[in-house]
Amino acid sequence: MRRFVTAAFACLLIAVPAFAERASPAEPETLTVSAGGTPREAFLYPPDVATGPRPVVLIFHGGGGGAEGMARKSARLTRTLTAASYAVVYMNGSTKRRTEKLRTWNAVHCCAYAAKAKINDAAYADAVIDALDARLDIDRSRIFLVGHSNGAMLSYRIAGQMQTTPRAIAQISGAIFADQPDVPDRTSIFMYHAVDDEVLSYDGNPEDRAERWRTAPHVGFIKAEAKLAGLKECGPPVASVFNGGTTQTERVCPGGSSLIAVTSPSGGHEWLSHPPGYDIEGAISAFFEQQR
Repeated sequence: MRRFVTAAFACLLIAVPAFAERASPAEPETLTVSAGGTPREAFLYPPDVATGPRPVVLIFHGGGGGAEGMARKSARLTRTLTAASYAVVYMNGSTKRRTEKLRTWNAVHCCAYAAKAKINDAAYADAVIDALDARLDIDRSRIFLVGHSNGAMLSYRIAGQMQTTPRAIAQISGAIFADQPDVPDRTSIFMYHAVDDEVLSYDGNPEDRAERWRTAPHVGFIKAEAKLAGLKECGPPVASVFNGGTTQTERVCPGGSSLIAVTSPSGGHEWLSHPPGYDIEGAISAFFEQQR
């Protein structure tokens, strides 16, 4: 059965990128919500086809970025998902200044203003989902979180804190910490990291470039995958190797969930990374399509 799941994922990975040739996404709609008494914004790209309950993807930028910049970098991913009838929302972190950039998320041990101010980003995610529910017919059983760097750290932590449990989280160049809370049984995980990432190191180097933003060391990728597998009580990994040296393991976990870990020999800390022989946009889309 595990081999079938991996094969199905590979087939979806090949099939999904056909959406990428469509025109650029339309201008987003601005959602304004109240979280903890503070007004906050998010930017919605509605699904191309809005018949019936639509799945939702919340995308969290990296530390020091912002929702608008993240959306500009992610046009292909937005096109792919909205063409497949997902509502795509770019979430906006917190900052002392009213600027587009320099925004962070409260992942407890990182980063900067949001962590120091103890911003309740789970409440923000809940408020955005409620606002979407009033705006669209959404499928609360298929809420997905995508995060990069600090945004990935956040998604790992809030998966078990949100009022609506996410069906899956997809993390690019992120990390967990030693006190990572439990991840709900039904929540699948896709995690990706490049070995040559010098910002948030693959092996958990406490002296990498992200050191000044953290208050505790992060867990290296291999140990993080094992820790998450233990928290979720997943089965043994099934490995695949792609052209270019990118490797993937997949575990079947209780609650109908899975844990997929992808290692690339190169790609750095970039969003979106382009590992050799592996399509990140297609992989994320295929992973979400599995979660039914």
